[in-house]
Amino acid sequence: MNKKMRIIEGVLFLVITILVISCSTRRQQYVQEIKNLQSKPILLPTKGLVIQQGKKVKEGPLNEYERLNLVIYADSLECTTCALNHIDSWQSVIEYAKHYNNQLNLSFIFSSMKNKQYAIELFLTHKMFDCPILLDTLGEFEKLNPHLPKNRALHTFLLDENNNVILVGNPLRNKKIEEMFYQIVEEKLGKPE
Repeated sequence: MNKKMRIIEGVLFLVITILVISCSTRRQQYVQEIKNLQSKPILLPTKGLVIQQGKKVKEGPLNEYERLNLVIYADSLECTTCALNHIDSWQSVIEYAKHYNNQLNLSFIFSSMKNKQYAIELFLTHKMFDCPILLDTLGEFEKLNPHLPKNRALHTFLLDENNNVILVGNPLRNKKIEEMFYQIVEEKLGKPE
């Protein structure tokens, strides 16, 4: 029995060690991806179809902003329809941004495959979403920003006036990120009007 206990303890120690090392490696990789994202300014696409309130607004870049820009990006590997189905969850952040008179912008960029563009356009024409959405069927956003991480959890980030990433993460999915988002906005732009 004593020998069995030592074997069980040894196996348990080995499993715990592997888990600790694995978590540590993933955390280091996550931190490195954030550092890479912050290593260069983010360039926004200049081509693509922009849809706002169910209408095709224009071909070309999203609206320019003055100070801060929250980028919400869904790449072509992600379920674009899933991302679009959850787009209404951003309404409270959109309302908050309106208090800053174009000083805080939200840029929704959806990179979809060409063969899915019609379905996405159709979906958006029935959605009266207030913010412009850029359909990046050419994959320009990724081409302009090869330092974008593949990790979808890092596809939402706040840019400063020089397009440098100052916060990474989705404020709707993480309470700490949400607190940091509002704190940064209010430090840079003041309290909402």
